[in-house]
Amino acid sequence: MVNINSKPWEELQFKDVQDYLSDPDSNENCFFEYKIDKVEPAKLVKEISAFANTYGGYIFLGVDDNKNIVGCTAWNEQRIHITIHNGITPTPQFDVKCFSADDKIIYVIKIEEGAMPPYITNKGDICERVSSGSCVVTESGKLNQMYHKRADQLLHIKSQIELPEVEAAKLPNNVFGYWDFGFSVVTSEQTNLQKNFYTIDLEPIAKYLREINPEFSITRVGYSYVFGMGSATVRTQNGKVVPTAAGVHDFMEIMLDGSVRGRLLLIATPETADVDITSLFYYSSSFLRKVYSLIFGDGYSDIFVYAQKYEKLTVLKQFVPFYKLGTEDSESDKNRYREYLENHKRKYGNNLIMTSNRIPKSDYEIIDRKYFDELNMAYNTGNLYRELFYSAFMNLGYIDRFESSGE
Repeated sequence: MVNINSKPWEELQFKDVQDYLSDPDSNENCFFEYKIDKVEPAKLVKEISAFANTYGGYIFLGVDDNKNIVGCTAWNEQRIHITIHNGITPTPQFDVKCFSADDKIIYVIKIEEGAMPPYITNKGDICERVSSGSCVVTESGKLNQMYHKRADQLLHIKSQIELPEVEAAKLPNNVFGYWDFGFSVVTSEQTNLQKNFYTIDLEPIAKYLREINPEFSITRVGYSYVFGMGSATVRTQNGKVVPTAAGVHDFMEIMLDGSVRGRLLLIATPETADVDITSLFYYSSSFLRKVYSLIFGDGYSDIFVYAQKYEKLTVLKQFVPFYKLGTEDSESDKNRYREYLENHKRKYGNNLIMTSNRIPKSDYEIIDRKYFDELNMAYNTGNLYRELFYSAFMNLGYIDRFESSGE
């Protein structure tokens, strides 16, 4: 996409905006739109949808059609963000800069060409940028192009996020299945995120992992960090120690752009086919998001635009899931859990996992600000981390939820 006054977005200053507007050739075109303070949200949404569906572009909010800086009083960054997040599905990748001079405030909104079109307004319109204006797309050929682009992007995401299946013959006898998870992230400040990614202090993460399992690992593979739990060898049934096949591990890979993929093995005692799913609960509710948050910090929700998420349970052998309570758990919780198990059997029969499942069944689930609005949940970094790593398999097999005493 073109730059304003030939300046990278990160280096853009108010003088660059002034210089650009003073250029006789800087009229509205495929990449630039000027809007005064009184613009209606619906009109702004239409323009942003059009830019995202075409080649990307900029909106100068607080500039009239004659390129005069008239300023803004009715708009601020928060209102711009809310308008975009509530007005367009999926949320396009955008960023906002605020400039102030001579007691006048203007906003420059940068909209990237979208990878997941069509970007549809809350009125159901699909718009495109034509010359210096935005209009609703009615031609079926153009709509098909957008949907094909979306399908191609989904294939790209799947190749980035989804892990190859492991051949059953390469798995130890006690592995009855595995849980795969992952999400692809779009942020508004990719350059800063990448810069911080390589300068992150990994020692606090190493300390945290060491407390959980001494057999941990942090490695850099290409442009990713891989966090593993467990060793690279396995003992066979006859007692021989052999190298573990690739992919047969508990691990999480965090990529340069903030995207994630990972796997957790479901281990059972072959004689009983009982799988302790305590680790699945702990991984999805605590461990994974703790490591991720130590890398990306407390302000992640400020640069987050949306994520596409999926998870998959692969069942290799039928098993019965249970929660293993240890010595650190209270006697009250142990009694509650025994009662919980008996209640499940009495009400629903045996708890048997027989088949695999994928969530969602097709494509990926989009997590953005609208997602939080629909759940009536506050949008902040803590809740964002929680939802990115939440697993629908957390309470695997059980119908009713187990509530501890909290003692």
